[in-house]
Amino acid sequence: MLALAAGCSTAPIDRTDPLGPTTTAAPATTAAPTTTTVPVPADVQDLATTTTMTDRARRLFFAATPTVEDATTFAASCGVESKTDSPDGGRTHTAGCYASGRIHLLAPDRAEARELLYVVAAHELLHAAYANLGPAERARVDAELEAARVGNTRLEERLKPYGTGPTLVNEVHSILGSEFDGLSPALEAHYAQFFVNRAGVVAFRQRTLGAREDEIQRLRADIDALDTRIDVLRDTQEQLRAAGDIRGYNAQVGVINGLIDRYNAQVDALNARIDEYNALLGS
Repeated sequence: MLALAAGCSTAPIDRTDPLGPTTTAAPATTAAPTTTTVPVPADVQDLATTTTMTDRARRLFFAATPTVEDATTFAASCGVESKTDSPDGGRTHTAGCYASGRIHLLAPDRAEARELLYVVAAHELLHAAYANLGPAERARVDAELEAARVGNTRLEERLKPYGTGPTLVNEVHSILGSEFDGLSPALEAHYAQFFVNRAGVVAFRQRTLGAREDEIQRLRADIDALDTRIDVLRDTQEQLRAAGDIRGYNAQVGVINGLIDRYNAQVDALNARIDEYNALLGS
């Protein structure tokens, strides 16, 4: 199954909690410090605005100094190749990472990939958010995340590229929040702390990868059904020949050939959709 690994995270290093309490104690003789506001690049500001990040989310996002990088810079920042191919035919593609408290995003190369970048930005923001959860809140959120996995075959398929390990729940937190609708009231309330309109982020994912995944699944189902029909007709044809019914045998030839033509056309369509999917991921 094709899968997008929207991002990876590592434990933040020397990271300051932007939501943590500030200290106001200082000697009376010390002058007030001068604060400097670092301008936020327009492309980064657009990511925060379009994904409808709340004020809390923006503070986390901007504190992680997100940058949109070319493929070479991104690979160096995240320590990854632009793509990997697994033996089972599954494919992961890292388009963002949260490493050492910083967010790195791969620059899109087409309009549709720009829409996908909004999803990746939301995914990485949620890694920063997860890193800043207190122990009690994280325990509550983790319990909800584990409950969301029960019976969720689409989510489990989505998680396959990540393997297993203690950081998997962190990925579940980012994936559910940026790609899935219909979550529990508790999770919806949790994610509402970070997005005003989370449904809009999920819609970006559906319009880009989701629609193609649905089409790929439909085409595979059609191909399997045609394959089964062709096998059944061939068995029938062999029975007719064994019974000496040559007229009946010949009557099946045109039907089988027509189904084979349809089969081949569906295979071509499937390959085209897969190529589109992979191109969208930047391969």
